[in-house]
Amino acid sequence: MNRGLVGLTGDAEPYGIWSVRLVLTSDPRALWLGGSEPPYTFASPARGTEFALLLVVGDSEVGVDAQAALSEQFVRAGCRYAICFGPKSSTWDDSIDMVSVMDEVYGKPGPFIMTVWFDDAPLSQAVAFFAHCTEIDDWVPEHLVVFVLGGGPELEAQVHQALLDQFI
Repeated sequence: MNRGLVGLTGDAEPYGIWSVRLVLTSDPRALWLGGSEPPYTFASPARGTEFALLLVVGDSEVGVDAQAALSEQFVRAGCRYAICFGPKSSTWDDSIDMVSVMDEVYGKPGPFIMTVWFDDAPLSQAVAFFAHCTEIDDWVPEHLVVFVLGGGPELEAQVHQALLDQFI
């Protein structure tokens, strides 16, 4: 697969209170990387297209209500596959799953959302899984969105490097 690095100008496009930039393009996928600090919010750069999400948890102290609200934002924005990485990432997996469960309970079922978590694995393992294992049945994500939740610019830089190591 032909993968090209998009030249980064250092400018990031704001989506709510988080900023995101296109890191890589490939036929047919685009890889987006963004980060946010509190108060957390999410809007998909895929603009109405379903996507796979790598959630990198840099802030393990997010409250239950904020976690539920952000999980709902992921699902409503079109997340079909969520890979959660970092401390307490299994709670994020459960929180994203719960959005679909509650939709079923209230009679508004949506598409199946696959979730997985990597609490103690190295970042490189989660990124490799994200790169190669996010297809569901006949669905292949056109957009891969990485959301760094807290942790500051240092964590976002580590994630960026791990993405480059895996995708280039």
